[in-house]
Amino acid sequence: MGGFTEIKLKDCSNENIEKQNQLLEDFGVARKYRFYSESDVIWEYEGFVKGTGSFPEHLFPKDKINSYEDFTKYWNTKSLGSLFCPEFGTLTFDCYFGRTSKRAMRNMGKYITDNHNEIEKVSGSFSTFMERGMTRLERQIINEESNIKNI
Repeated sequence: MGGFTEIKLKDCSNENIEKQNQLLEDFGVARKYRFYSESDVIWEYEGFVKGTGSFPEHLFPKDKINSYEDFTKYWNTKSLGSLFCPEFGTLTFDCYFGRTSKRAMRNMGKYITDNHNEIEKVSGSFSTFMERGMTRLERQIINEESNIKNI
């Protein structure tokens, strides 16, 4: 699907996700680009309860969702796909047609280069991201020194 790109952490514990998200912030990556965690699901659930956001009735039957546990039966990667509900520890973005700014990609490139040992795998248009968001030296480091699986 276009330039959809996923980056998955090795350690997907809440503590490590928080740590990596703080590092993304330290590298100047815009807030909308963070590794997905349970706090994101809680935020979605709170939106569902308040009636904010978009939760189509055929996907989120209000009469069957009475708790956070009920909500997670419907709000999960298997039900919605990784585009809407990534696995915990996954950062997703689209690197085509300016959907992710050059600055955001550049800052993510710096983060990835410095923290490649924290990343298990990448998928989607990661090679396009590398061309647009990383310097030649950073691409060389990733290609030669990292153990990131590109699937």
